[in-house]
Amino acid sequence: MSEGAAEFFASAGFNKDGSVQIGRPAMHRAGELHYADEVSVHELLDAELYEQRRRKGYDAFYGMSWALYHYLIFGEERKGQLDEYAGLVMQGKNSLEAAKEAFGDIDVLDKEVERYLKQRKMFNIKLPPERISYGPISLRELPEGEAEMMDVRIVSQRGVTREQALELVVEAREIAARFPNDPGVLTALAEAEYDAGNDDAAITAADRAIAIDPMRPNAYVQKGYALFRKAENADDPETAYSEAMKAFSALNKIENDHPVPLIYYYRSFVERGLPPNENARHALEWASRLAPFDQGLAMNAALMLAEEGKIGLAKFTLEPLATNPHGGSLSEQAQDYLDMLELAEEGTSWHPGATILTKAVVDAEKPGESGNAED
Repeated sequence: MSEGAAEFFASAGFNKDGSVQIGRPAMHRAGELHYADEVSVHELLDAELYEQRRRKGYDAFYGMSWALYHYLIFGEERKGQLDEYAGLVMQGKNSLEAAKEAFGDIDVLDKEVERYLKQRKMFNIKLPPERISYGPISLRELPEGEAEMMDVRIVSQRGVTREQALELVVEAREIAARFPNDPGVLTALAEAEYDAGNDDAAITAADRAIAIDPMRPNAYVQKGYALFRKAENADDPETAYSEAMKAFSALNKIENDHPVPLIYYYRSFVERGLPPNENARHALEWASRLAPFDQGLAMNAALMLAEEGKIGLAKFTLEPLATNPHGGSLSEQAQDYLDMLELAEEGTSWHPGATILTKAVVDAEKPGESGNAED
């Protein structure tokens, strides 16, 4: 469901007439399927078994994941079973249990996939141009300074350690000194300064970028981050956090669905030790929907919903976390909470510990030494 689906869509073809073919054979995995160590369907569905039998060298895990996914999508005799399997996993059953219930005898499925791979032809879907919708696309040529700053920006966006940040900010300053009026350069400088711990310098760079081009979202983000960090030790926290929120409020006006201002509106209450009001709670929930890739944010939103007594919504928010094959300890924690929530009644406030919600929001959403992302 993770790697097989990725390989399935990776083989898509984009035709000159504007049509798109979905489900083409994954020829980029043909060599792997032919030459690499075999991986059975049983191993694909049982992570522990796969780890026990895992070869020291390269195996056919990705190719077989694609083959199984492709077969379950297009095999007439297996129609609907993939959805059934996914639903069972979402309900909390482990992969192998869900597979046996949805697919039946796994050995039979393994043989069917083996025969499927030997076919001379494979079905795929061709979507005509009129079936594909997309929004407006615009391109702009980068000015010389912004183009030169791109390497710095890429490293910053990817995330840096404290040591890397201190080195990167020197390079960013050198470029900014040569292009002092380029808003793209100044925005990247603001992020580099923030990552290096120089809040006042980050705010100054962000303000200069905004003055030249007020439509630079990341300039507002970096200014807000820096102001929030300064507010932590301010003599007058009330005024400091109110001032910090101005940067995010300005960003919200130009990009209403940017999740960061919504998250920090909620945090502005938590960090002052105040109970978030209804608007702040709605903001955090909406931010989680806007940024479903942010697992820490989803966890925070789920805990908030559970504390409000919205048990069904909390469980719905936790389920994708609990079933994420790459989720690690966060997935395990989400599954633990789901198990606990089975005993909770809708409309009754629930939380795993008195301090977890506040600590989770502050720890998970606060950008630190690893850098921060614009989106």
